[in-house]
Amino acid sequence: MSTPIPVHMMTASLVPGDAIGNYILTLKRILEELGFRVSLYADHVAPAYGHIARLSEDYHPSGGILWYHYSIYADNLALVQSPVDYRIMDFQSVSPPRLFKGYDAHLTQLCQRGIEVLPTFRDHFDLCIVHSEYTRVELLAHGYRRVEKVPMVVDRKRFDGREDEALSRWLKALNYMLFVGRIVPQKDILGMLEIFARLHARRPDVTLILVGGRHLAPGYQRRIDATVDRLGLNARVLLTGQISDPSMLTSLYRHARFTIITSEWESFCVPVVESMTFGTPIVAHNIPPLPEVLGDAGVLINKQDQDATAATIDTLWDDAAAYGRLQRACVQRTPLFTAPALRCNLLRVFQRVFANG
Repeated sequence: MSTPIPVHMMTASLVPGDAIGNYILTLKRILEELGFRVSLYADHVAPAYGHIARLSEDYHPSGGILWYHYSIYADNLALVQSPVDYRIMDFQSVSPPRLFKGYDAHLTQLCQRGIEVLPTFRDHFDLCIVHSEYTRVELLAHGYRRVEKVPMVVDRKRFDGREDEALSRWLKALNYMLFVGRIVPQKDILGMLEIFARLHARRPDVTLILVGGRHLAPGYQRRIDATVDRLGLNARVLLTGQISDPSMLTSLYRHARFTIITSEWESFCVPVVESMTFGTPIVAHNIPPLPEVLGDAGVLINKQDQDATAATIDTLWDDAAAYGRLQRACVQRTPLFTAPALRCNLLRVFQRVFANG
């Protein structure tokens, strides 16, 4: 394309280690490879991204594309009302407010507001992109049209296969399960700990490693600490805090026996895809859209039946044939969620949408 089309990529907050932020950076690179000129904007820009992103107030319509990532209410939503740019909503869905109620009043309010105003923007976006059937149905129920499904990705340029050697040496000596994500009520870490306690009773040498930021919902963090104490798991539960270093995450995923997901709610769940990228099977609570994302690369559980879940994990741990089938399924399914797949899907969407006006 002779004159690059400007793409104004906008989100509520751009911070390192966030799944949406990682996706935005991958999307930026792919669109630039396709010949677009991409600028990043957010109401909050972390210092680490200050050299590549600007505050939302610096955005000015230019006759290009405004690509808005909708995941929570933000002040910059007001900017999508300008009809100058072609407007794309990249819909990440909004966490149910009940998951933060009693822990974080501000986040509860932002989630509630994000859900309330969602229907009012259906005539302001020219195209909507979703990442699962669950979110596609959600937008259609709110009256949105022109909704295209494009799976999320794990960018292998970020995960280049290199491990943190010192960390890997330590991990190889552990039998452990892994969780990666924000330590928030949505992820139901308390339920996960109850399951792990029952697994630990069966396998005393097993460890649970929880990787994720603990700065949100301080009251929930205190409940986690109290639960670990009550269950007598202080020596077997490791809370690392947020880890953004790709080599450390590679080591953690690659040497885990399973990645475990016990979420109350998800709109996609990138750690599922990250885990299968490293051939590590997933144990996931059976809520949409996890079956769609997971496919046959793991096992679905009912987390409410904690004893049965622990028994399932314990049995599979030593079943070499069944475990090997899950690992092969991970490898076979991974190409669906790569940057080249995203590039092909975006081209398909662009060709169909813009060809039809």
